[in-house]
Amino acid sequence: MNAQPDLDTILEIKSTSVYKKEVGVPCEMQRKSQIVQEIAKLISAKHLTPQAASNLMDVELAHLLRIQRGQFRDIDEPKLLEMLNKLGAS
Repeated sequence: MNAQPDLDTILEIKSTSVYKKEVGVPCEMQRKSQIVQEIAKLISAKHLTPQAASNLMDVELAHLLRIQRGQFRDIDEPKLLEMLNKLGAS
């Protein structure tokens, strides 16, 4: 059985983060960065084209490409989690 990690595992706090406010407490950008990394991993693992991934997540292709380039500051965390869930994260 190929179990996928839960969100607590996905959102593991790294001590070398540029987004860390204080020891052990992730800030919003760190959490969002970790979600975006997981989105990228799932897209790669499922061998999705950018267009197929954007269709699956119900976002515009240009929007997904900006996120993949690290331009996600203006996207709220719940939206990123929704995108992750639409890719099949459990």
